[in-house]
Amino acid sequence: MARKKQKPPFSPAIMLVAVLLILVLGVFGVQVPDTIQEMFGVHTQQQSKPTTTTSVSSTNPGPKELGPATFSTNELTDSKSGWIDYHSLDSLGRATGAEALLKPAMVNTGTSANKDIRPPGFISGLDPTNHSRGHLIGRQLGGSGDDARNLTTLYQTPVNTPFMTKYENQVRQALDKGETIRYRVTPVYEGTELLCKQIDIEAKGLNKNTTVDFRVTILNEK
Repeated sequence: MARKKQKPPFSPAIMLVAVLLILVLGVFGVQVPDTIQEMFGVHTQQQSKPTTTTSVSSTNPGPKELGPATFSTNELTDSKSGWIDYHSLDSLGRATGAEALLKPAMVNTGTSANKDIRPPGFISGLDPTNHSRGHLIGRQLGGSGDDARNLTTLYQTPVNTPFMTKYENQVRQALDKGETIRYRVTPVYEGTELLCKQIDIEAKGLNKNTTVDFRVTILNEK
């Protein structure tokens, strides 16, 4: 005896309406119980909420440009060869400043920071301190990384890079064009704090049509 065909529990019209309704609800993020989805042969994948990641942004306000450099007429005296003068370390062993008359031949004659030198306040490892042995006169401008008088503890990001690098690159570009640049970098400390509060940079080209003439201060903050 032949079996009778089992009728579907719902008519095709009801099935179609139900399927469409489930799909529409899924689009709007409404979760339809699995039992109902299975009843009508529909499976919707619930969209997961996007994962939000908290990005740590710097609170450093960035370089503050203060206008043209303040070198005296005597300080802008040119000479045949360039020079760099590192100021003496203070009683706490902190670098106090550096001056230079930069010539094109000095480009890339500097050295990387010597890892055996630990400027006051420096803690090894970028994570979590973010410290760097910051050159006063940058390596690409001929600054030594083997002279403690040229190294001070800076926050690598954003102080050393990209803030200081931005102005060093401006000077470098002028040197590459054959200019001579008078340059001065001064770390400013508060009391006996080992890390400087800020870095002051001045640069002025000696060429008549120079593109370099600035005075800028950069807070030594993360």
